[in-house]
Amino acid sequence: MSAVLTPTLTASPWRPALLALGFVLLCLAVVYRDTMIGMVGIWHRSETFAHAFLVPPITLWLIWRQRAVLARLVPRPQPWLLAGMAACSVVWLLADLVLVNAASQFAWVGMLVLAVPAVLGLQVASVILFPLLFLFFGVPFGEFMLQPMMEWTADFVVIALQITGIPIYREGLRFVIPSGSWSVIDECSGVRYLIASFMVGSLFAYLNYRSYKRRAVFMLVSLAVPIVANWLRAYIIVMLGHLSGNRIAVGVDHILYGWVFFGVVIFVMFMIGARWAEPDDPLPQGPVEPAAAGAFDARSGVMVATAFGALLISVVPHLTVWQLQRVERAASTPQLSLPPMLSAGWVIGDKPALE
Repeated sequence: MSAVLTPTLTASPWRPALLALGFVLLCLAVVYRDTMIGMVGIWHRSETFAHAFLVPPITLWLIWRQRAVLARLVPRPQPWLLAGMAACSVVWLLADLVLVNAASQFAWVGMLVLAVPAVLGLQVASVILFPLLFLFFGVPFGEFMLQPMMEWTADFVVIALQITGIPIYREGLRFVIPSGSWSVIDECSGVRYLIASFMVGSLFAYLNYRSYKRRAVFMLVSLAVPIVANWLRAYIIVMLGHLSGNRIAVGVDHILYGWVFFGVVIFVMFMIGARWAEPDDPLPQGPVEPAAAGAFDARSGVMVATAFGALLISVVPHLTVWQLQRVERAASTPQLSLPPMLSAGWVIGDKPALE
């Protein structure tokens, strides 16, 4: 494959295209570094989003898997997509002004994604569409489901215990049974299981299915399974504590059983899903798409113009924020008022002011 790939890259405008794309991505990373650092900081301090550290390397690996297909294409920049990047920059600006971090992070990732078809073209972007969309899993989003999922878990546990025949008294997210009292806390909501399952399930569906219908069905299953599994996990933990006199399934055991149970459920889900796996599409055969003799320089010029257009789009929102901050600082700075004698033409000292 390397023998075919090397002359292909030499003969096609891939080198300037990749340089132009790298320039745009570097500008977006530098200009929006505060947004990027904020995302990584959430990954680091929140166990709910710790899996997001895997998103960038997985995305690069998924793109690398398509290198043989990409090498056969000729990048064709689409400058009109800069309008989409401009719209994302406006969303970022508005979100930054009202301090909505999730919206600003989604807008920044949207600019990263749109930069690829803007510089390389729609045909190239269509080949790596899923890897590009996979980047959105890096946005720390989904904690708004925390409270509803805690309530759903409490509802299921209470109903299951009543069916089991155990008397129970519930007050909000706390309930009491003869062996002790329990409460549904943040870790019991299952949000972290839901987000991780959806990310891994989407990746599994992309790698194992070619049909969009099968992919969509499995992704929906990866959303439903962790919710139901978390309900069962909470019920099992309460039952283990009840039957053992609260000797097991409490404290650290509670978290350990949760991850073990989640791992088993995901493994079973993958084993069942693998029964309907479809073979990979065969690699394309035949000659590589040629680049027109006179089109190489023209496309290179368009790529350069597109790259600088993306740079301008990325900078304008920050210039707007900087100008607003400057006006705000000027408005908050106390103004020095002159005494009446000075304003009437007097100065401090022996010499009078000139008339």
